[in-house]
Amino acid sequence: MFHQHASLAVFALFMQAQLFKGVKGDGVVLINSGLGIKCVPGSDISEQDCAAAGQSVGGQLRKGDLLVGSWADTPYGCFIESSDKAIHYGRNGGGHNNGNFQSVCFAAEDEVTVLDAYKGSECLTGHDFSKEECVDAATAIGGVLKKDALQVGAWAHIPYGCSIQDSDKVIHFGTNIAGTNAGQFQPVCVTAKDRAFTLPARKGTSCDRGSDFNEHECVDAALSIGGKLRDGKVMVGAWGDAPNACFLEESDKAIHYNKNGEGVNRGSFNPVCKVGAIKATLLPAIKGSACAAEDEISLEDCAAAAMAIGGELRYGSLKIGVFYNGPPGCFIEEGNKAIHYGTDAGSTNNGFFQPVCVARIVEATVLPNFAGTKCTPGYDFTEQECLEAAKAVGGTLRNDQYLVGDWANTPSACFMEHGDMAIHYGHRQGAVNNGYFHPVCKPGVIEATLKPAERDVQCRDTHNFSQLECVAAAKSVGGQLRNNEFIVGDYTNAPFGCFIDPSDAAIHYGREVSGVNIGTYQSVCKKEAEEAAKLPGRKGTQCSPGENFASEDCIAAGESLGGNLRGGNILVGAWADAPYGCFLESRDNAIHFNTNAGGTNNGSYEPVCIYV
Repeated sequence: MFHQHASLAVFALFMQAQLFKGVKGDGVVLINSGLGIKCVPGSDISEQDCAAAGQSVGGQLRKGDLLVGSWADTPYGCFIESSDKAIHYGRNGGGHNNGNFQSVCFAAEDEVTVLDAYKGSECLTGHDFSKEECVDAATAIGGVLKKDALQVGAWAHIPYGCSIQDSDKVIHFGTNIAGTNAGQFQPVCVTAKDRAFTLPARKGTSCDRGSDFNEHECVDAALSIGGKLRDGKVMVGAWGDAPNACFLEESDKAIHYNKNGEGVNRGSFNPVCKVGAIKATLLPAIKGSACAAEDEISLEDCAAAAMAIGGELRYGSLKIGVFYNGPPGCFIEEGNKAIHYGTDAGSTNNGFFQPVCVARIVEATVLPNFAGTKCTPGYDFTEQECLEAAKAVGGTLRNDQYLVGDWANTPSACFMEHGDMAIHYGHRQGAVNNGYFHPVCKPGVIEATLKPAERDVQCRDTHNFSQLECVAAAKSVGGQLRNNEFIVGDYTNAPFGCFIDPSDAAIHYGREVSGVNIGTYQSVCKKEAEEAAKLPGRKGTQCSPGENFASEDCIAAGESLGGNLRGGNILVGAWADAPYGCFLESRDNAIHFNTNAGGTNNGSYEPVCIYV
């Protein structure tokens, strides 16, 4: 994943000189005008400093004076009126920017990281910018305001917090905590400061590649976890019997930096490594749970990966050994979060430990909470998979508990309760959903098409999705749940079946069979296979260019028009007296395919063409 880093205190001043026109104050920035936009808490400029700060970013004193008042429709603190650049100071702490004013603020000190726009990408917990901070942060890395306003909404397909749309760089702020990035938005995050931890002083231990601190970072990192400067200095050398890069001597915690990339720890040194070099996930503490072989985390990476998701080093060290009642590899004890590494590949989790595994992007779909809804056979998640799958679609842990049981009135396998989206797993195979639960399923291959929002345009008969299929089908063509709700009704002015409202892509289902699209909705229909048409068996008749079926589609097309397989086979040849492509022989409807592009129909064959 490619990250861009920028310091708002340094790089932002360069960027904003272009974006904001006239930012030249030392550490002062001018925020774009927009409804409700104001300075980030803690970055307000005092009334005494407002005139000078405002002038430093292009503001002007109207008749030589700073304008001071207690206005309700302006931001609190120092600001500039967009129309004439007059500098004001608002004393009303409850003032709300009506969109005509630009706040003058101290530059933020947080560094900004913009993540790639891929499905599921989001900021790490605790590294979100607030709504007030979003514009400042996002403009510093190239984001722009649409019509001078921050786009705010509770979208299901946009990550929670600050982001920029990949296509046009428009800045958004998502208020839906369960919002999942559909892949078109770049999360804008507070840059995570690299935390440090030490590996045990054992022979051969070293930081994994990519989790080393460099020489400039080593002192601060090591001091943060108890390292000491021997005689006031960091020890720098090129030792062959010490780990590469930053480490502590076990005996006195003296900070060292080894420039020998081939150095091997003799067992007397604690490597100092970055926390969270590998993005990890926790599996539930259930009997038998363990990481898949391809998702196992190495001994060298275990402490860093587990600490990044809440694990703790008991007495400052990673517990390594043969744990017959724990899973193999890296895991956390559920009760006290102590990090362990099990060296016995044959050990079995007794249900009190959470395996720590490499995080993968999980794709899941949620069915509506209707009586009887369940996943299609073969599309259920296992008990181990359920937790991550449900979290990916907005599921939550009720009181931090993964709820597992043998209920009769819920769907079997993975599901969420409608009220609070609590994640459950039901073991009873014959259980029947009473309508209060959302099954969480593996996404099937859905071939859907979105019709244009035109009057009377809707799905053809036999090409409607059912109510149960609608959510998954509509999501596959860009639909989303408005406020996390599937909207169902008996509409006369909307198409029958599955459709979306183009204004916000909200998914609907119309139960009124006689409903007519008035032109404001887009029907979601099953993708139609190309239909076939048969031309008469006359001399010279053939399909028009671009309307020939491929050889692999000829049988299905021919059979749809009454053709048959002579001797159980399609007849393929390079005939000069037959039309090119797919055709039926008039006397017995035998299906043929002619590979001779120069063939000419002698009148005995009926060309099978794509219907246009």
